[in-house]
Amino acid sequence: MDGFVMSKSRGNVVDPLVISDKYGADALRLFLVSMASPDKDFAWSSTGIEGSARFVLRIINYFKNTKIGKSSKKVEHKVNLAIREISKEVENLRYNFAVIHLRSLFESLEEEISKKDLESVIKLITPFCPHIAEEIWEMLGNKGFISLEKWPELDESKINDKLEESERAIDKSIGDILNVLRIVKDKQGKVAEKIYLYVLPNEKEEYNEAILNKRIGKKVIVFAVNDKNKYDPEGKSAKAKPGKPGIFVE
Repeated sequence: MDGFVMSKSRGNVVDPLVISDKYGADALRLFLVSMASPDKDFAWSSTGIEGSARFVLRIINYFKNTKIGKSSKKVEHKVNLAIREISKEVENLRYNFAVIHLRSLFESLEEEISKKDLESVIKLITPFCPHIAEEIWEMLGNKGFISLEKWPELDESKINDKLEESERAIDKSIGDILNVLRIVKDKQGKVAEKIYLYVLPNEKEEYNEAILNKRIGKKVIVFAVNDKNKYDPEGKSAKAKPGKPGIFVE
């Protein structure tokens, strides 16, 4: 942690057994591959290992609470995109980038997912968190070790670039909303509790209110600009553009 090479004489050695006992071997492994490239040094961070431990718990909780059924097109897209990107990064020994894609995948997973996609997700986890991957694999009723299974197969036909563009637009819209909330608080001294979004009719389905509520932490109501019953006291719907909703808060 002092930035120097670990040395017994300096007394700055981080004992992996102590860390493993406290956080678990998978959290330690995940942290190491998240932070370090094979060709570079890095400084140990207690904050980093705690973040990895939280992500491991998130993985466990997802598999405990998920419902096996049918994957949405979005989930199929995200799983296959992750297979493509993680495979590429692992082959090139860029494990830290692979973990970034793994974290991004878990941001996009939904409560319901097909067994095939669920098993692909577990296989993607295996190189980084092998112990919990084996536990989850058995929990799903599979026989044998997941470490002996084949790597998940990529289905390029499931990857939808339009979905990716739509997600980037939504991320930008969330940034715009947070900016508006800051401006209202700084200039008016008010904390807005409701956000109204006005989107083009063909974009209405892309702006999921439940997801927006969760990510922003406030009540979000989405209207199509041509909705005759929309609540729009300041005419903000007239400012909506493709990929850029009109925003009103109160």
